[in-house]
Amino acid sequence: MYSAKILQILLGSFFAAIGINIFIVPNHLLAGGVAGVSIILHYIVGWSIPLLMIIINIPIFVAGFYKLHFGYIMRSLIGLFAITFFIGVTKSLFPPIMVDDLLIAALFGGLLQGVGYGLVFRGRGSSGGTDIISLILKRKYSLNVGMCNFAMNLIIMTVSLAFFDIKYVGYTLISMFISGYVIDNIQLGFDRAKNVFIISDHSGEVAEAIMKQIGRGVTMLKGRGAYSNTEKDVILTSISMTQLAKLKDVVYLQDPAAFMMIGEATEVLGKGFNPSPYKESDELDFGLSQTLRKFEERKQTHGKE
Repeated sequence: MYSAKILQILLGSFFAAIGINIFIVPNHLLAGGVAGVSIILHYIVGWSIPLLMIIINIPIFVAGFYKLHFGYIMRSLIGLFAITFFIGVTKSLFPPIMVDDLLIAALFGGLLQGVGYGLVFRGRGSSGGTDIISLILKRKYSLNVGMCNFAMNLIIMTVSLAFFDIKYVGYTLISMFISGYVIDNIQLGFDRAKNVFIISDHSGEVAEAIMKQIGRGVTMLKGRGAYSNTEKDVILTSISMTQLAKLKDVVYLQDPAAFMMIGEATEVLGKGFNPSPYKESDELDFGLSQTLRKFEERKQTHGKE
């Protein structure tokens, strides 16, 4: 399980680095986060992007070691070194693609970065930077992580207007929007499911048909009609998109008067869907001191056995 997380972080860092080297930097676009700051400084002073990313991240990681979960910080450290390594390596392996239309560069650059960072986040890591700062602010001030990231990226883009033409900033915002959309879909998964509520006078027959003919589990909820003041069983089930049409046929074959409500389920975990993520008990501990304390407790426990 842990090796799978590391593989996702490494693979994601590779894709993000390709997006930066092939489309973003050659076409003088910008980016958000510490990578964006590093790219801006690279344009201005000419320093290496990987070197700038490491220098800027040093104080951020120092704070993260004392404020956030040790495992997350270590995975983020792997992500930082991976993306800086791949930015350096892929620069010579893949030729830059110069385009006349900056929209094309924004689209493909955002897509590759979205795939890359999406895989990194699925591996429960990051590449450091604003993600760590946002989590620290959340723990200290209970601020929303997404809003913190948005605010910091907004500041970066606003400052960049003093050094770059507004068209580059505008296309960068398009690239960031695409990247964010892809990241969300990769984290939640493209195999979306549907939550279906069914109210029927033949709930027993409908539930049995769903389990036998579709192979999905059902949950019987108790409901009361406000107008009739009669109790009814409400069937709840989660199904994949490909099974929705069959579900309708199965339900209305049993009860043509059944009432159905179908809603979007962005992610379903459990049997028949995505496997439940392994939950480490240590994930509830934050900070280097707490992690070291946990290690000492385990050491003492093993010593007594």
